[in-house]
Amino acid sequence: MSEPFTVTIDGQEFTGQSGQTIMEIARDNGINIPSLCDSPHLDSFGSCRMCIVEIDGRGGTPSSCTTPANNGMVVSTTSDKLWRLRKGITELYVSEHPLDCLTCTANGDCELQDVAADVGLRELRYDNEPACENIPIDESNPFFSFDASKCIVCSRCIRACDGIQATHALSIDGRGYFSRIIAGVDEPFMTSDCVSCGACVGECPVGALEDIVERSSGIPDNWVRTTCAFCGVGCQFDAGIKGNKLVIMKPVVDSPVNEGHSCVKGRFASAYVHHKDRLTQPMIRENIDDELREVSWGEAYQFIVNRMLSIKDEYGPDAIGAITSSRSTNELNYLGSKFMRAVIGTNNVDNCARVCHSATVKGMMTVFGAGAGTNSLGDIDETDLLLVSGCNPIHGHPVTGSRILRARKRGMGLIVADPKVTELAKISDIHLQLRPGTNVALYQGLAHVILREQLQASDEWIANRTENLEPFKEMVAEMTPQACEKITTVPAELIEKAARLYATASAAMSVHGLGMTEHSHGSEGVMSLSSLALLTGNVGRPGTGINPLRGQNNVQGSCDMGALPNVYTNYQSVTDDNVRKAYEKSWGVSLPPTPGMTYPVMLDKVFEGSFRALYMIGSDIAHTDPDNSRVQQALSNLDLLVVQDIFLCESAKFAHVVLPAASFLESDGTYTNGERRVQRIRKAIDSPGVAKQDWIIVAELAEAMGHPIISSDNVSDVWDELASLTPNFRGISYNRLESSEAIQWPAPNIDHSGTKVMHQEVFPRGLGNFSAPEYAEPNEQASEDYPFILVTGRNLFHYNAGTQTRRTDLLQFRPTDILDMHPEDANRMGIADGQDVYLSSPRNKVKMKVNLTNDVRIGNLFTTFHFPEVAVNSVISASADDYTKCPEYKVQAVAILPC
Repeated sequence: MSEPFTVTIDGQEFTGQSGQTIMEIARDNGINIPSLCDSPHLDSFGSCRMCIVEIDGRGGTPSSCTTPANNGMVVSTTSDKLWRLRKGITELYVSEHPLDCLTCTANGDCELQDVAADVGLRELRYDNEPACENIPIDESNPFFSFDASKCIVCSRCIRACDGIQATHALSIDGRGYFSRIIAGVDEPFMTSDCVSCGACVGECPVGALEDIVERSSGIPDNWVRTTCAFCGVGCQFDAGIKGNKLVIMKPVVDSPVNEGHSCVKGRFASAYVHHKDRLTQPMIRENIDDELREVSWGEAYQFIVNRMLSIKDEYGPDAIGAITSSRSTNELNYLGSKFMRAVIGTNNVDNCARVCHSATVKGMMTVFGAGAGTNSLGDIDETDLLLVSGCNPIHGHPVTGSRILRARKRGMGLIVADPKVTELAKISDIHLQLRPGTNVALYQGLAHVILREQLQASDEWIANRTENLEPFKEMVAEMTPQACEKITTVPAELIEKAARLYATASAAMSVHGLGMTEHSHGSEGVMSLSSLALLTGNVGRPGTGINPLRGQNNVQGSCDMGALPNVYTNYQSVTDDNVRKAYEKSWGVSLPPTPGMTYPVMLDKVFEGSFRALYMIGSDIAHTDPDNSRVQQALSNLDLLVVQDIFLCESAKFAHVVLPAASFLESDGTYTNGERRVQRIRKAIDSPGVAKQDWIIVAELAEAMGHPIISSDNVSDVWDELASLTPNFRGISYNRLESSEAIQWPAPNIDHSGTKVMHQEVFPRGLGNFSAPEYAEPNEQASEDYPFILVTGRNLFHYNAGTQTRRTDLLQFRPTDILDMHPEDANRMGIADGQDVYLSSPRNKVKMKVNLTNDVRIGNLFTTFHFPEVAVNSVISASADDYTKCPEYKVQAVAILPC
């Protein structure tokens, strides 16, 4: 730890730490030194010359943002000489800057204006001649524009692109008076490598980079802090509101999750909340062949009550089920679970984690006794080596992707295991380009090398923290690098190299995604990956662990809240008599003692006639589930389908009742991100029409059923109730969330600060359990009729079903799903880049446009599933993981047919 030292600034003594600049110490102590190129989020640059100071005993006027402070240094920031120099520099800046302040969105929030006021600039001695006034404004991007004539070439945009986003899309062209910022190779932003994250817009000190919506809507008159409603990273934002309209989303600088950064979706794509397609009124119909008609809330509730009670009386409570929402709040998911259990009398409640990370929970539960991520996203900054398995954070979790890119730039080791050549694979130390579906073999092959070369953790760790090592050794003994190569196609020497790199790192961390879980053996894959961390002692310490990148904004929370058929909140089993009695006492009812059905099983039971009604909240399984023509048939056969959503989604086309829900900007509550961090969302605008918050709808429906489930209209009381039933949440309250913004569970009491790193002293199951399931081939196999293997995934510019993102200008970046194909396969079949083809499987065929790329393996195809009109999921098999019923989206045998 460095010793503090003393610096005197403008006659006042302050304490500094080694490495701090004069600017940093001054800023920390409330002394304002004018600056234009400096930003607390960026590396110091020293180009604007506004922050100059005088130092006793040293000549000249160095920039305070780049000058390290030293013990005993005496600094002046306010001498007449300094103000005279600053005023002259400011005058030069202003002489080259348009004077259209009254119509500029930066007016009142312009750092050049502030500096001009600070130095007392009231008139110019020079002609006002903007250097780039003849360059057209770049309005190619739908979200922001660039006016080169307003640019002061401070380079903050470049440093934001390089140092925050790590895309390197911007640079300076020209010299001196003719210097200017360019995108790419002097091209429009839209055609450059820019990913539209908006970091440059946020850093621009003037109005050169301008948010288009803010320009057209005006300056916000209200700011509300909330949490992003897209992926599971959980970025914090301040929503700028004018009237009842969202104007701008500003990333929160002091959020430990996103640290002032955002992706294109979080910053620019929340305007869907104002889309004309929003549901505004409840609708019902007797039969799905009838037209939906608008009704009052009371009539809609009564329709549901009558049908549900009729079905319950005739077929029993287990004929009814619910799918709650990983897009909605913890409070909704808790009440949705409570509604099904306490009001209907069944454990038939599930959520979309079933088809994404349920295999993660099973795999990690088996090894550790808990299924949540072990560490924090910030640990990426601390680890020596990152193992990225079956995920593409650059597209699926962009802010985490940027964090990884920055860490890699600082020298972090990187291993990527993925069938596709992702952006991270291209910059990795080792790319393990395995055959889809062979994860179990790969990680057992790595374990074999580690054991063979005695690179495992210490004997003390193995003895005190683990069990079942000997059976594990026996199982992986046969998975030699050569045997692993035959299965995975990864060269044996790469397997050995990766094993050594992972095992010898002082701290190795793993992140994984759906490329690990959405397999017929997904649970076994996560068991094998988790056992690898256990074997090397890479769990229970900062910079280590197994960390699933959760897909939806609250998929962690929906599971934590007990929206699963076999557990209550925080994974307390419904078969545990003591747990169940505690819930019965709190809820005042008897509860069913046997687990309910997963929702894929519910759909299967429709065809048997034993499952009759489904309440679906914020989910669209008619679009997102595999073999979705069969899913649609099941939905059409229900006696009652209730769909609660913000848009008339694909599933709503089969609904008897459609209930209009509030968006995240119209709701109060909490989300839990993928690192177990509970964060607030807050109502910022009113809902359209008579749409209501999800949790309120469920509470009102329960009351209409004659069984109230919450006695308060305050959402914080819902949290207090669930926390009282959940030991790991008892230290989390709305009061604490208001003051600290976020707490990571477990937080067992009010004095507990939350848990950044889990399993530091003991695993929930006691000892970590080595697990090495026998390798088995994927259920789906290529054949003569279906010779290609299709892998599905996400694209940066869309989110999951695309229900939200397809209703924004993100369509300009990605207007449809595209099929990636290797050029050698295309040449062999006579297929040209951009050609339309049919993608065919035994279930269906869909028309798609081909994109030729070397990023996919020969014999593999890749596409996304964001567009219902393309219906990619209609070709996907319902083949699933044996343990969890998580579908095998990542291995599908298909054929390519000419159109």
